[in-house]
Amino acid sequence: MVSSAPLSQRRRQFGALLRSVVKVLCVSDAPDYEQPWQSRGPTTSVGSGAIIQTHRGMRVLTNAHCVANQVFVEVRRYGNAQKYVAEVEVIGHECDLALLSVEDDAFFHNTTPLTLGPLPALSDRVSVCGYPVGGERLSITEGIVSRIELVSYAQSNRSLLAVQIDAAINAGNSGGPVMRKGELVGVAFQALDDAEQIGYMIAPSVVRHFLRDIEEGDYRGFPSLSVRTQTLEAPAHRRYLGFPPKQSGGVLLTQIIHGGSGDGVLEPGDVLLEIDSAPVASDGTVVLREGELINFKAVVTRRHVGERVPVVVWRDGQRLDCLIELRPPQSLVAEERFDVRPSYYLFGGLLIVPLTCDYLKTWGEDWWQTAPKELVSLYENGVPTAEREHPVVLQKVLADRVNQGYHDVESMLVSSVDGHSVRSITNLIELVEAGQGTYVTFKADSGRIVVLNRERAITRNPTILRKYGVRYERSDDLRPAPVSSK
Repeated sequence: MVSSAPLSQRRRQFGALLRSVVKVLCVSDAPDYEQPWQSRGPTTSVGSGAIIQTHRGMRVLTNAHCVANQVFVEVRRYGNAQKYVAEVEVIGHECDLALLSVEDDAFFHNTTPLTLGPLPALSDRVSVCGYPVGGERLSITEGIVSRIELVSYAQSNRSLLAVQIDAAINAGNSGGPVMRKGELVGVAFQALDDAEQIGYMIAPSVVRHFLRDIEEGDYRGFPSLSVRTQTLEAPAHRRYLGFPPKQSGGVLLTQIIHGGSGDGVLEPGDVLLEIDSAPVASDGTVVLREGELINFKAVVTRRHVGERVPVVVWRDGQRLDCLIELRPPQSLVAEERFDVRPSYYLFGGLLIVPLTCDYLKTWGEDWWQTAPKELVSLYENGVPTAEREHPVVLQKVLADRVNQGYHDVESMLVSSVDGHSVRSITNLIELVEAGQGTYVTFKADSGRIVVLNRERAITRNPTILRKYGVRYERSDDLRPAPVSSK
């Protein structure tokens, strides 16, 4: 329930700490995935933030989505009319957090950085500070902690620890500090669209993870065990696996993702009994705090990429101790990306791109219903393999005489080039450029084949680029590194 206490009363409650609440103003320029060599044009947005103390000095903590694809950022402190230019120093889209630096020290004058507090308990009262739409001045709303669990972060679709509260969180609140007893206990970041007064804040442990990561070097993100599991609550299934009658707990590992943390150590059919010394229940939960349970994946996300964790599994009728080095999550189709330009390759007018969530979203708000089912299914259910690390799509054909007869081809999932399986767009380029035959053949998963005359495609490429206003035949990330002269 949102508090109706007067704003002036709440201002007195927080005192000087309010000087560390920040308004974030951003100009961004997102890429155009329909024409991947260009951008959509600048847009403006407003968010919130908080001044904190880091090992780098005082910085502004905000949401990554508040400054995604940014080209210019300004910040303004509560009670101060002046805007200051800010730079995005570190950004973690996975956990929806960013750290901003401000070169002018005057911005931080007479401020008290907010101190990061503990994870609040259920029914604790918290206050959300920020600059939501509907006004120019600071807003403070109060609410109750109603749930603590792994939540899918909208910015990355990654499940990390979050706290559900019933305080109002609206557009503009994002990145604002959530306070309790004068401490920062969360960062407001998203709300549930289909319900009223259900908002979420990033848990303080996630914030600590982000800050510790950058203390030790570059941001590396949150690791994942990269497995698929099945609960083991059926007694018959447990007996089938040979569990002793008194053996409780454990979840069945049904799939080990290629390239993930468990690859080469865990096996399909293993039963995960413990991870990092935490017993795993048969429904896949571990103890968060006394009386509170949470999915076992939360144990993994507490750790950092590169760390090793002990794991106990049940295999072939006995307990087995393993040690796993944690790696980032592995996915077949990349989630929505920010602050990078799309990858693309143009050959003979064929526009070839990696299959990504950004590409699927070019079908609009209901993309999961309107995009090609084959591609959506790969996004939802596909996993990387040694044969296909990242799917490649012939997005469309830029019409020219060299590709006559194929002008209607679009969204074709490329499985092979000249008979060789395609692992990724980098591999596809290697196959095209290493070919020696008269023709280049692109075969789809569906069996459809596109054939170009190799020499004519190479000859016509510059003309096609000029005709369609494309500067380069491939994106920056796919160009060979320049060779330096000695």
